[in-house]
Amino acid sequence: MATFVLVHGAWHGGWCWSRIAPQLRDAGHIVYTPTMTGFGERSHLLTPDVGLETNVQDIMNVLTWEDLRDVILVAQSYAGMVTTSVADRMPERISALCYINAFIPTNQISQNDLLPDWRREMIEEELASDPDAWRMPAPTPELIGVTDPDVAAWITDKMTVQSAKTMRDRATITGAVDQITNRTFIRATGYHNSTFDATVKEYMAHPVWRGIEIDTSHDAMITAADDVRAIFEEIAASI
Repeated sequence: MATFVLVHGAWHGGWCWSRIAPQLRDAGHIVYTPTMTGFGERSHLLTPDVGLETNVQDIMNVLTWEDLRDVILVAQSYAGMVTTSVADRMPERISALCYINAFIPTNQISQNDLLPDWRREMIEEELASDPDAWRMPAPTPELIGVTDPDVAAWITDKMTVQSAKTMRDRATITGAVDQITNRTFIRATGYHNSTFDATVKEYMAHPVWRGIEIDTSHDAMITAADDVRAIFEEIAASI
């Protein structure tokens, strides 16, 4: 039995793990799917001041108040900024890190720094055209590689706007995260992103870390739930 904390990405919420979390629990694992401040059912808490540090504290508080240890900490997309920061501050509580098309910061790096030029420029143009420019609109499902119309409609209905501060804030990484050597990067190749391409190559070449490619959308936890869950089970067995 393992303890998973599954952290959603940009514009999403804890709801995005609904095709994976129940099956993991049925298999005997403990699973948390927190929604960070400003997202999903906590979207009413969104303000211009909600930033990366807010979301780091969200996840640190889950580990602290639930007294969690030996955690498999999973991040999708933006959440890589969050979970890497959490693991750097609480490495003694983390057994493994898993990233799904996630941005992995080093010290004083923001998500905007890690975005491919085309995506960063698109976001900045959207913000410039919005009178409330601190709020970033969610992308279309098609942009992130979701092609099934029913799934696309479900995701569209669930996604919420996000504070631009979350992507502009720079992470503080001391290097303590390096204590965690059990790491997996899942590259969902249905979303074109040169940053993720480079990261999965790094993981594949690493002597200890694992890099895995899946032919599916950026929202792999939704569009390839069985494949992702199987990888989670392999990580649990490796601890």
